Amino acid sequence: MSSDRKIGLALGGGGAKSFAHLGIIKTLQENNIPIDFLATCSGGSIIGSLIACGIPIEDIIKEFYLTVKKVNWLRPKINSRGFFSQQNIKDILHKFCENKRIENLQIPIGIVATNLNEGCLHVFTEGNLADAVCASSALPGIYQPVEINNKLYIDGAIMNSVPADICRERVGKVGLVISVSLDEKLNVEKIRNNTFGIVYRSLYIPIMAKRREVIMKNSDVNINVFEGRDFNFSNWKDTLRFYSESKMREFYLKGRKEAIERIDEINKLVKH
Repeated sequence: MSSDRKIGLALGGGGAKSFAHLGIIKTLQENNIPIDFLATCSGGSIIGSLIACGIPIEDIIKEFYLTVKKVNWLRPKINSRGFFSQQNIKDILHKFCENKRIENLQIPIGIVATNLNEGCLHVFTEGNLADAVCASSALPGIYQPVEINNKLYIDGAIMNSVPADICRERVGKVGLVISVSLDEKLNVEKIRNNTFGIVYRSLYIPIMAKRREVIMKNSDVNINVFEGRDFNFSNWKDTLRFYSESKMREFYLKGRKEAIERIDEINKLVKH
């Protein structure tokens, strides 16, 4: 690999499914493939920020397994802006990363969130890490918006779930961008033909189309971990299953499997 070629890793949103990112990163580490820049969104920001802090994958897994009680992750915080607290996310980040600022991490990172006031994408590249991660993963209706500098921020997936374009901007045209998407596929034959199913699918179609466009235009490698699963509300609920050790292990192993199947391709591109 030429000395000026950088590797960017875009980690998509997916809540607890983001444990698949750890399986992919573990495979990259085993093959001595460096990560020069991370662009992350939502659940990908939780995982990516810990990696950017230099925390070993085994320690991350162990810590999440210690907090698998459902009552911990679905801790009520019912108000007019959200149902559950993000305190567990904050606790894990504070334990491993203390009060670190984004600009001081071992690996440079851009954390994607949606500016609710201005209706636009925002990429945090400096400031308090825990605040930015909570903002990036504040799923509307589930978690309340996060206020930073007098502005409200919500989940970055509203605007850009797999920020491959942010990676491309950072590593340049000669860089290598690896994107990891956690979306399921739209099954053309299975449509839940009722009001909820139609509305749910309709809301996500333009979002998923935008994600595919960003990924295709900016990625050298796209690992779509859950492309074999159907997009439906039942599978979507896996995003909340941080309280299930078996689910997190399943997602981690799925990420490992997908990365191992693509590692020869990635190695060739790295050495190109």
